[in-house]
Formats: sequence, structure tokens, C-alpha cells
Amino acid sequence: TLEAIEINLQERCKHYDIYYRTHVQFSGWLGWAKNGGSAGTSGMPGEWKPYQIKIVPKGSAAPGSTSGAYLKQ
Repeated sequence: TLEAIEINLQERCKHYDIYYRTHVQFSGWLGWAKNGGSAGTSGMPGEWKPYQIKIVPKGSAAPGSTSGAYLKQ
């Protein structure tokens, strides 16, 4: 079962940041991870399927809270 993801943009996209988050069964939407940070869970019950990805200009504010992007038991 896929529990977490980490996404990075290629070097040629150095003018943008990538934010992404997952929706976890029993927990709902987690916080936004950024530029290679972990998003999802580890060792927790339930699964996640939906996810969102946003690409924003480098240095822009996160699309929402970045707290709790990765949860582990």
C-alpha cells in the first residue's frame, strides 16, 4: 500500500515551488508538503487515494496549512 509521496520539480523549473497533499481515510485532508517533503502517512490505519498538486511561483505562500502533511504512528 502506498503510504506517502515526495514530489520535486526538475531543475529547469527553478522559478516555481510545488505543493501537494493527500486525503487520508479517517483523517481527511492533510497539510501541504513542498518540494520533496513527505506527504501521507506511515504505519497508520486507513488508506489515501485522492491527492492535490499545486505549482506556484517561487516564494509564494502555501495554498493552505503546511502543518501535519506527514503523519506516522
